[in-house]
Amino acid sequence: MQLLATTQPAELPTDALLARLRCRRAAIDLASDRTTEAPPGEVIAWVYRRLNRQLRKRLGPFLDLLAMRNLVLALRYLLAEQEPPVSLRQDALLAKPLQKLIMAPDAEATIVRLESALVEDYPFVDGLTITWRSHGPGGVEQQLASGILQHGLNRSGKGIVSRTLSYLVDMRNCLVIKKYWRWQVNQAPHLTAKGSISVERLIRIWATRDEDRLASLVRKMGGLPTRNLEAVNLEQGLINGLTRLLREAGRDPLGLAVVIEYLWKTQLAAHNRLLRNILADDRQELLEEVLLL
Repeated sequence: MQLLATTQPAELPTDALLARLRCRRAAIDLASDRTTEAPPGEVIAWVYRRLNRQLRKRLGPFLDLLAMRNLVLALRYLLAEQEPPVSLRQDALLAKPLQKLIMAPDAEATIVRLESALVEDYPFVDGLTITWRSHGPGGVEQQLASGILQHGLNRSGKGIVSRTLSYLVDMRNCLVIKKYWRWQVNQAPHLTAKGSISVERLIRIWATRDEDRLASLVRKMGGLPTRNLEAVNLEQGLINGLTRLLREAGRDPLGLAVVIEYLWKTQLAAHNRLLRNILADDRQELLEEVLLL
């Protein structure tokens, strides 16, 4: 079974859709208090419905990643015996049979059925039930989140989709290393292969707790100085790097990066709105530091 909902592709020509997305992208001001876009989930659904067959094929690995992210989030609620929000229960991107499957109350039965449904099209799902029994929800999430990135990289060629997925692998690995240091975990971290930074190199950085080397990598990826390795600054530096990558690639008015950058900017705008809502006015200096511009 495929992750993506099997809706009829649009007939809208590629040039016409990209022109609309360029206009919508230009209207997003990350520094503004004004809301110009719907929530990210609704935006993704809007874009997906308007992708023609060619664009869906070329963006397939990236769309799969978005669908898997939603699936993992829904599973997180299910395995914690909590009700997922409506946005996940009515996800327009995820295949309808999968939406129904993850609403079942029995966690282990759901994992068994999920493995059976996905393993033919996504071989990395093989053994998911064993992972659940031996490592619990965290192991399941690790297998799915890491697997979909590697699966996508195997299918995405050398364009912006591949570069985006490769960056996300590097970003994920750097954050995992920092988390293991912060939590003082002695066991070697489970890192994802196929990023631009080799797993072997990252494991050496983790083993020697070479924070300067990790900071150097983050500065290179983010294109901006990282003042220290506090988690918020590390993550912000990595996010800035992805923003820069997509901004540069998105200058091609007819490239796939127009789609990916537009979706990414809507995510950043939602992130910034959340920060504005939770930070008081007297903490404006902190707000300016953590806003993703």
